[in-house]
Amino acid sequence: MKKALVVITIAAFVATLAGSIVFARTLEEERDAVRAYLKVVDAKIIKYRTAGDKVKMVKLQKEKQGTLARWNKLKAQMAAPATVAPAPPPPPVAPVPPPAPVAVKAAPTGALFGWGLETAWTGTYLMTGKGKINGGLGAKAEVVLDDMFGLGSMVGLTANSVKWKVGLGGHYGVDINGTRIKAIPINLDAMVMLPAEWIGGMATYVGGGLNYTIYGSGQKAGSYGAEVYVGMLTDLGLGLGKTGIELGWAAIRANGSSPALSAKGLTLSVSQMVTL
Repeated sequence: MKKALVVITIAAFVATLAGSIVFARTLEEERDAVRAYLKVVDAKIIKYRTAGDKVKMVKLQKEKQGTLARWNKLKAQMAAPATVAPAPPPPPVAPVPPPAPVAVKAAPTGALFGWGLETAWTGTYLMTGKGKINGGLGAKAEVVLDDMFGLGSMVGLTANSVKWKVGLGGHYGVDINGTRIKAIPINLDAMVMLPAEWIGGMATYVGGGLNYTIYGSGQKAGSYGAEVYVGMLTDLGLGLGKTGIELGWAAIRANGSSPALSAKGLTLSVSQMVTL
């Protein structure tokens, strides 16, 4: 009887020790798996932050927080004393991404008035080769709109890589024939953000559009013009967001539907993005 009691006691001790060893190994493996998974998620977050894809970046950040919460809960459960060795936990499974949000975007924290309206304020020098400054000066204010047509996804870019700009501006200077020209044009532009890895990690873009003079020299409306440009975004430390430095070509026409005045040539512009 005593021998049987001794055998039962030893068997119980061995079973308890074996359960502890299996538990410790399982907890370590689970921790390593979670760390490896979070490294992958962090790399994707950095990638989409650089590409300017806020939707995917926020989605991955939520996914990371959910994984950490599940890991902390599981670790607490496994560390709690139990009379029976717990079964090994299942490996972490990436949650199914939620559907794209339909709600209206919240206003960015850096908005001046809390409206969440993106705008661009641009000053331009247009070189015609005539006059005291070999051209003229212009300025315009634009509203920046998200792409409602999904063109970015169609050409293999991110969903928010294409922006539309609608604005009103003014131009004063000398046209290509040396005649004074004044114009107040409206414009519609499309701007495409290029992937950062294309040009050494820099935030660059290309754009172009049309303009129409609604009032100008001779107190007349007309005519149509156009512009194309390439630019690079940089932070000048103004606290207003990114600043674009652009080089391009533009044409602004005035004095009626068959204009005798035409200012066209190379352009150099500085465009400040401001969220109102």
